[in-house]
Amino acid sequence: MYFYLCNIEIESLTDFKAGMYIHPKDVGSEFLVDVMIEKNIIGIDSEKAKERVPETIVFLIIILPGYPEVAPKVLTKSNFCSPSLMDGRDLLKDICPHWTPKSNLKPILEGMLPFLSRVINARGYKFYGTFHLGSTYNLKNFDNMIVGKFLLSYL
Repeated sequence: MYFYLCNIEIESLTDFKAGMYIHPKDVGSEFLVDVMIEKNIIGIDSEKAKERVPETIVFLIIILPGYPEVAPKVLTKSNFCSPSLMDGRDLLKDICPHWTPKSNLKPILEGMLPFLSRVINARGYKFYGTFHLGSTYNLKNFDNMIVGKFLLSYL
């Protein structure tokens, strides 16, 4: 039943915004949505930041059985900041802090551009995302040198 609801939602969002592309996939017990965002539609302040951001940033929305009562997870598959956020952490609360089971996917998609602009243009480090117990995380892309400098600044 929830796959049907997800498909209806996705179909209504296919022409969401120029430079933003939505690709749904039904894989077993999960419904996955790849969201690709072109760099040129993100408000990036500095040339230096523009150089380090890839041409396309990809997010993955994982919709589990029980949706909308069970919140979707939002992960990034692109490295657009340092330290990297592409380690499996759930970014839903940072992208769409007011998401509720009465919400749908639209506020998540609307929150992605402001989130990217905030993170890419940030001065200093802020912790983003939520780690869930029992989930696997990919920490190979986590920049230990940056984290070390951040931790040393508090000693």
